[in-house]
Amino acid sequence: MDITEMEYRNNLLFYTILKDLLKCKLGEKRLMILEETIEQNKNLPCNKMKQLLSNGIVGEKTKAYDDLIILLNLANNNNYNIWKDLLLVSIELLLTKDLILEESKSYARIKYKEKIDKIKDKLGLEYDMSNLEYPYGQRVISSLLVYVLTNIDRETEFVLETSKSTIKVLNDKLKNIVEKYKINVNNMFMIIVDESINQSIKSDAGQSYENRVYSLLLNISDKVENHSHDDMISSVEYDFTFYIDDRKYGVSAKRTLRERYKQNFEDVDFLTVDAMFLITLGIDLNEDKLNNILQKNGQYVIVADEVYEAKEYLKNNPRVLSSKNITKESIKNILK
Repeated sequence: MDITEMEYRNNLLFYTILKDLLKCKLGEKRLMILEETIEQNKNLPCNKMKQLLSNGIVGEKTKAYDDLIILLNLANNNNYNIWKDLLLVSIELLLTKDLILEESKSYARIKYKEKIDKIKDKLGLEYDMSNLEYPYGQRVISSLLVYVLTNIDRETEFVLETSKSTIKVLNDKLKNIVEKYKINVNNMFMIIVDESINQSIKSDAGQSYENRVYSLLLNISDKVENHSHDDMISSVEYDFTFYIDDRKYGVSAKRTLRERYKQNFEDVDFLTVDAMFLITLGIDLNEDKLNNILQKNGQYVIVADEVYEAKEYLKNNPRVLSSKNITKESIKNILK
């Protein structure tokens, strides 16, 4: 199907209004005031409407005011009616955006918790991959909610059964702009929601992995200390050090190795620790890398159980442990 110049321009204006309105960072109350002011003064000409809206919504000489003026300046005598219609719908959509984000977070969090609570090995591949379910789940459910919200043929009155938030008025407005201006509301609004989701989700896989290592060490050690450098060779860094029976051990916690596997590997005879443990998933640990690490005295490797069981050279090496079997006794036994 061909996209007409009118459809392109109308959808571009809709997206620009959504973006500029979002930049204003108006709270719920101010969005409602903006909406009420437009609806109660619909018959004002363009210049007087812009003059009215530039007073009282936000304070002058602020970033929000500057952004509001940019939004108002999108209107002119030629596009005034479509600008009003699209701005009113944009306000309604932004008032529901936070609901969508909170609903998607809540739903994804519940599903994520249900899954990870059943996984015992916190350093295994299954647990690690499950950590992606929360951010990915937020994106999936938010996409589904946007579709439910903006589908003009929908029958239900609610975004989610749990929210009980009626959107019939919004749905009527959506039908109006779709019919009058050929606006693709779903796609345009999904761009905005997706940008908000991306801003709220930070990639913390490495930090999460270190936290899980820390939790494991607390369960097997008499004492655990955070990041430090070796007293003898300062270039050697420990993500953690832990103690068992007054003996001190260093830990390098690396979810994936890449080229970092070349760091921190010295004979422990030259270090202030009694042994050094590399704890990693092991998905990019090959036999050559393993041999390179273990050629140094006092070095040990702990990998995810799924990787350990899949590779014979790991199972056959007495200085390699499976994440599934890390206990105080297994650490003491491997160091005998």
